[in-house]
Amino acid sequence: MHLVFHSKKQLLALIIGFNLIGASNMALAAPILTLQAAETMALEDEPEIISQQWQMESLSAQSIADGQLNDPKMQVALANMPTDTFDFDQENMTQLKVGIIQQFPSGDTLSIKQAKTQKQSELFLSKIADRKLSIIKEVRLTYFEIYYWEEAKKTIVQNQRFFSQLVEIVQSMFSVGRNNQQDLIRAQLELSRLDDRIVKITQKINMQRSKLSRWVRDQNSTHALSSQLPELSIPEISDEFETLSQLFYSHPKIQEIDKQIDISREDIALAKEAFKPGWALNVGYAYRDNKPKEFGGGSRSDFVSAGVTFDLPMFTANRQDKKLLSKEHKLQALKDKRVSMLRQLVASLQQQQAVEEQLQNRHQLYINLLMPQAKQQTQASLLAYQSDRGDFADVMRAYIDDLNVKLDERRIAVDHLQSKAKILYFTSSFEQNNTGT
Repeated sequence: MHLVFHSKKQLLALIIGFNLIGASNMALAAPILTLQAAETMALEDEPEIISQQWQMESLSAQSIADGQLNDPKMQVALANMPTDTFDFDQENMTQLKVGIIQQFPSGDTLSIKQAKTQKQSELFLSKIADRKLSIIKEVRLTYFEIYYWEEAKKTIVQNQRFFSQLVEIVQSMFSVGRNNQQDLIRAQLELSRLDDRIVKITQKINMQRSKLSRWVRDQNSTHALSSQLPELSIPEISDEFETLSQLFYSHPKIQEIDKQIDISREDIALAKEAFKPGWALNVGYAYRDNKPKEFGGGSRSDFVSAGVTFDLPMFTANRQDKKLLSKEHKLQALKDKRVSMLRQLVASLQQQQAVEEQLQNRHQLYINLLMPQAKQQTQASLLAYQSDRGDFADVMRAYIDDLNVKLDERRIAVDHLQSKAKILYFTSSFEQNNTGT
């Protein structure tokens, strides 16, 4: 269909009509993927979490085994058998010996080993908690990113329809001598730029959808997102270093290091037990046969024996002493690592708090000033063009600026939510600690 417009008033009416009417959205029967549903899917059957749970169960079972004595050893021996006749009853000292040997480790080694392995098992609770927080953060960041690019695509597609019609309008006016060729070329150029932007945005949407499929699986990653941007609430907390450091004691990353410190202390306790002697108990029974008939017969007494074996930890300078020193150095390294991690977490949270506050201020600036001003600029440029006090380039520039301001506002709104998602990675453990969960 070829439209012919003979005045700028007709062009103005059509432009205003496009802005008032907009593009209508068809109701889709496709399922909706909400943020909450995406988070739930991401945590269900997550392979790494399941793997860590199995490792925790494995160490929990191992801790029971570590607290038990080693199995006793049984000794069976034939002693003092004469080699001239190999008769069992020839000599008085020929015996069949059966003995039991039970070893006992030094000091409280068993209970300390059991406690250490149990703490290694509990270490995975912190790893799992941190993994869950990380997954939730990644799902939120990806979900919000998809939301932005799809909203950007919708906005540009709406403007693309307008620019497509505008090209046809300018071409019609040019054909009847009511406009110049420069206006037509400018309109066509801007339409081509919108086509290019849509191609790039579609590529970004596909990339983010593929990233989301890692958490919600392929069949769910293609579902439409909620039409409304989800809200996230962050707690009001101090930005002082000391206060935040106290709060971070409950964060899984600090809890994980605390468990490692506890394990290291058990290693030190084990190293100290090595200075104590271990020992073994040996109990035996020796059977002797009766005397030969040619020597008058008669029975021989059997023998019972018992013995204790001790370790003698006398030369400890290059073994026990060095091993203990090594464990103590490792403990100090973990303590320093804890301090470093606390500083890193506090600094990261403070940085995100500053970013969140800045984005909130910028979003209010766009809502209250920049978006109304961009709208006023488009209207003013149209009025000036209608009254022959402006040119078509000003109209195009005004509408492009209005489009970019709308996209910037959506970008800032999404960045603001993403900054909240990053803050919640740090502060979720604060809330759990305060509520006792």
